[in-house]
Amino acid sequence: MRLLLTTALCVVSLLGCNHDKPKPETKISSQLRVAETFGAMNAKPSLMVHQHVKGQNVYVECILSGFSFSTESGFLQITVDGKPFKEMKQAAFVLSDLPKGSHTVTIELMKSKEESYQVRNTFTVEII
Repeated sequence: MRLLLTTALCVVSLLGCNHDKPKPETKISSQLRVAETFGAMNAKPSLMVHQHVKGQNVYVECILSGFSFSTESGFLQITVDGKPFKEMKQAAFVLSDLPKGSHTVTIELMKSKEESYQVRNTFTVEII
C-alpha cells in the first residue's frame, strides 16, 4: 500500500510539472524556413583556400560553401602551372613533391570532367 501511494504521488507530481514548460521566446514562421532552405539549395557554391608550404609540399585546405562532397557529385580539379595535377573529392589535401621554384596553383570546383561550377581560386607558392 505504501509503495502504491508513493508511486501515485510521483506520477501526480511529474504530471504537474508537465504544465510549466517554458515557451520559446522566438518563433520562426514556416515560410521563413522554406525560404532559407530554398535559398541554400540555389546558392552558388563559393570556395576559399588556405595553403601552407612546408619543404616541397603544399598543404591545402578548401572551405566550400553551398557544396558538399557527401551529397553532391563533383570534385576539385587542381592544376599546377596550367597543367592538370590532381582531382580531389575532399577539402583538405597535400600537393607533394613540387619542384623548386615558383608555381601557380588553380583549384576549380567541377560538376563533371566537362562542366565547371565556375568557382575557382588561384594562388602562387614558392618552393625553396
